[in-house]
Amino acid sequence: MALRFSVLASQLMYDREAVLKAVSWPVLVWESPPPRPDPHLGFVDFTVPDTRPRRHGAAEPLVFELRKRTMGGADITLGRAPDCDLVIEDATVSRLHACFRQEPHTGMWHVVDAESHNGTFQAGVLIVPGRPTPLFERASLRFGGVEMAFLHASAFEQYVHARALTPVRLTSVG
Repeated sequence: MALRFSVLASQLMYDREAVLKAVSWPVLVWESPPPRPDPHLGFVDFTVPDTRPRRHGAAEPLVFELRKRTMGGADITLGRAPDCDLVIEDATVSRLHACFRQEPHTGMWHVVDAESHNGTFQAGVLIVPGRPTPLFERASLRFGGVEMAFLHASAFEQYVHARALTPVRLTSVG
């Protein structure tokens, strides 16, 4: 189940300790998910909670906690299939695209491509299928055409604060 970025970010600003305890860290942030139809309105809602410019039709970022939804197996699965732990509804994502696992002795997280059709990439580099690739505090991942940020709690806080900063445009008068 995905969380709305704006809700999690505002909760983090309001009660940091509660959010750090309540969320299963690390998380994946999908910056540009496709817009979803609003069942109450009968059409796609393109409204955005902040005033920063967005590309046309962009939806609010989604946050996925890396945790198991179902019993069985140590890996956290990501894919289009409804039985995956992290369901990503995008045609470029395979039914079972990738898995996440945490090394029990060190706590280090790894991503493993599950021989997906469109590949898994870390920082733009194709991951060899079946080979665990380590993930540190922050990592840029791509599953097919879906770009996500892998963030531990402290990196997520930095991400929230960076998004909250409004760029200042300097102009000269005269």
